Amino acid sequence: MDNRSFIARLAKAADIDNKDASRLSQALCDIMAQCAADNDNVAIPGFGTFVAVKNDERVVTDTESGKRTLLPPEIKVSFRPGSRLKKSVAQS
Repeated sequence: MDNRSFIARLAKAADIDNKDASRLSQALCDIMAQCAADNDNVAIPGFGTFVAVKNDERVVTDTESGKRTLLPPEIKVSFRPGSRLKKSVAQS
C-alpha cells in the first residue's frame, strides 16, 4: 500500500477529507520520530509496540579500496506486533 491509498482509506474510515487525513498521518509520523529520537517506545494496545533501536557510530572498511569511513549513530524503529494483531492475521 502506498501513501496515497493509505490516506484515502484513512479518510474514508474516519469520515474526513483527504487533506485532514494527510495532516493526521503526518502528525503521527512526527510524534513517532520524536519518540524514537528520545529513545522511547510507542505501545498501541491491541496492535503492537514500536521500539527505538540505537546503533552506535562505527567504522566500516570498503572491501575494494580499503578506505575506512566513520558512520554516524543511527536510530531505527522496529515493530513488535501485539498478540491480538497476531491472532487476527492468523485467522485471515
